[in-house]
Amino acid sequence: MPASIGIITIGLMGYYDELAGPDINEELDYIAGLHDAVLVDVRTPEEYSEGHIPGAVNIEDRLCSRSNRAYIESILADKSARIFTYCFSGARSGIAAAFIRQMGYEHVGL
Repeated sequence: MPASIGIITIGLMGYYDELAGPDINEELDYIAGLHDAVLVDVRTPEEYSEGHIPGAVNIEDRLCSRSNRAYIESILADKSARIFTYCFSGARSGIAAAFIRQMGYEHVGL
């Protein structure tokens, strides 16, 4: 996987299994090997508490707004870190990734 990838949106539902996409286990192995990676679960706190990828931080997608910039920056302090978002289907993580990119994080891409 190229080193330039920053934010990867990972959907967990599998509606589009027939389309070739990244294998989640390979993606997680790649992320685990990065020293500056942050895995962000953008689901609700309730969904997060029901189960999440070990080491992931929870920033609910609805908090990705201008009024919550300071909160997000307190969790994602390093704007040069590689940030990987995920949710249940990929929709919320895509929106969150776009907002994080707008906040000036360096390694953002889908």
